[in-house]
Amino acid sequence: MRSTRGKVGTVALLTLSTMFLSALPAMARTSDSIEDGWDTAYASNSYSWEYGHEATAKVCDNEPDGNSVRAEVYTYDGTRYDLVDNFGGDCAWVFPKGTGKQIRSFRIREDGGGWSPLAVLDRATLR
Repeated sequence: MRSTRGKVGTVALLTLSTMFLSALPAMARTSDSIEDGWDTAYASNSYSWEYGHEATAKVCDNEPDGNSVRAEVYTYDGTRYDLVDNFGGDCAWVFPKGTGKQIRSFRIREDGGGWSPLAVLDRATLR
């Protein structure tokens, strides 16, 4: 059985560790990708002086199996974009610009398969 001094020391160390970690800034994730076998989807948010909010999303069918790959992309203002790509193309892209047009979430699926879990993005801000 540990002594009282040992227990107090452990509690103090945990308290200091928690205080230090809570002081670190939160890391916002403004881009992410999803892979489904060889098929991929990618989305990214940014901020520019010209357009304000900007975003990019793409889906790529990288398998010569005859199945298309689809992505659903949702923005913070509620807009939904449906992207479809067939093998051999240059991927399917969307470039939303303007207030509220940053991507909130996206997911991918191959024809005949189920949807991937949603990937959720944070808004990009001017730094």
